[in-house]
Amino acid sequence: MRGEGGSKTGLITWAIAVGLLLVFFATASSVALKKNNTWDESAHILSGYAYVKKGMDWLSPLNHPVLGRAITGALPAALLDLDFDEKVRPEGAPDSNFFPYSLKFLYENSVTGDTILFWSRLGNIILATLLGIFVFIWSRDLWGQKGALLSIFLYALCPNIIANASIATTDLPITAFFFISLYFFYCLDAKGVTAWRAIAAAIAIAFALASKHTALLLAPIAIASFAIALRREGKKALPYYALLVITVYLCLWAIYGFRFRSDSPNYEPLNWSVFASSSLTPFFDFARSWRLLPEAYLYSVAGVVMGASTGKAAFLMGGYSNTGWWYYFIVAFLIKTPIPALILLIASVLYLLAVREIRKGLWLLVPALIIFTAMSLQKVNIGIRHILPVYPFIFTLVGFIPLINTKSARAAKLVFALLIAWYAFSAASIYPHQLAYFNEFIGGPGNGYKYLVDSNLDWGQDLKGLKKYMEDNDIKRIKLAYFGLSDPRYFGIDYEYLPSYAILAPVNVKDAVALKGSFAISATMLQGVYLADRDYYRFFREMKPSGNVGYSIYIYNLDNY
Repeated sequence: MRGEGGSKTGLITWAIAVGLLLVFFATASSVALKKNNTWDESAHILSGYAYVKKGMDWLSPLNHPVLGRAITGALPAALLDLDFDEKVRPEGAPDSNFFPYSLKFLYENSVTGDTILFWSRLGNIILATLLGIFVFIWSRDLWGQKGALLSIFLYALCPNIIANASIATTDLPITAFFFISLYFFYCLDAKGVTAWRAIAAAIAIAFALASKHTALLLAPIAIASFAIALRREGKKALPYYALLVITVYLCLWAIYGFRFRSDSPNYEPLNWSVFASSSLTPFFDFARSWRLLPEAYLYSVAGVVMGASTGKAAFLMGGYSNTGWWYYFIVAFLIKTPIPALILLIASVLYLLAVREIRKGLWLLVPALIIFTAMSLQKVNIGIRHILPVYPFIFTLVGFIPLINTKSARAAKLVFALLIAWYAFSAASIYPHQLAYFNEFIGGPGNGYKYLVDSNLDWGQDLKGLKKYMEDNDIKRIKLAYFGLSDPRYFGIDYEYLPSYAILAPVNVKDAVALKGSFAISATMLQGVYLADRDYYRFFREMKPSGNVGYSIYIYNLDNY
């Protein structure tokens, strides 16, 4: 394969791959400009900026380590002169103003909210483009030039990847660093154990661990990699894996500035009493007392363990649960992944098994299955983004398709061409609403809210679109039930408040609302997931909407009701 890279064909392949990644970059950037902040973004941006600028790792450490957020805060910190109140009270403090201030920081600053939001999102877009390069390289290593082009084509147009690359959250960073970590594990297995490969793997692992705690699933893979190397190379592998472990440990400390806790003058002690006593309590007590890892990192791990075990309100196909469903992510994957990609995935796995080449795909299949299994066992079912890391593995695996030999070569090529055209059409037709993508199994994105809500579809991203809808349809004031953490007034929306989750400072709140005029109801509110009365908006659920904004906000005109 190495010789291919320098040939004319290799250069053409690289040129096409770069072209596809440029399309990806442009598409994700355009989506980032068109959509307002999602529920989580203001918190991530404020936390990331505070850490990059001031080393404050204690503002919102309950579930997130610092690197994923630092990626969103890096460009604003470097390029924008922003007002920042270092005395902001952290999340979870008795008099916390963290979330209201995060919105103020974003939309009431020295530059516009759109500017801050775009530069915050650009970090993830750049990282996602880098991830695409690794998808291409790994697929080329395994399957050759044609397979690499197929993999990067699927990756560059994937609605789920574009959607999560164009927002400033931690789901894209963990997806990137998890995959890159596995690529270097694969290199250690397929190309031999060397010091630079061990160090490269270690840096990627440390970045993954500091991005999101899904990275803890790398542990069994690392153990398997060590066992394979030990069996093949014997004791020669020991120093290299020792180097890997030491480098991971040092990099993790380096990301936190080699400090056990922040030295900020406004440091707020972390409240460990929020965690109920469990079998893991002695471990965290020991790690803290011996300062084995930065305190904020340990605290975030504890928060994720607690959150995964307690669950969260969730919706699936008309049902509700606070503890989730084991099949939630299977359903989400099947209806939010383009059908051509599913068909190509099934074909690649079946043919790999048939020709007994499955071992080449194990470094791709096993991580994807581990992520799927782990996420299905936990109790938080709020979005396909939690299994986003499976997609690069799937697209790389599908790169095997061009190597398949069949007796009906002409028919196979025709089917393949149709699938590629179908995939491209699906990707183009959903723009710029990639977050709300649903495939034809359920009739497309217009029916998505009947099956999944929350960050699968409706994450508060369409207030800008709602304002445009109101202007286009000459609606002066609208009755609004909104799922998101933003303030509609930031976008010039004149609204009458309907029970929402959660406009922090609502206006025009009335005890009773007349069923007249125009109503805008977010999909998550329509299904009542976070309301005490989940049938509160049942009247509207049973009515055909007169329009929608980005498939996430549904419009009802009751003037003639």
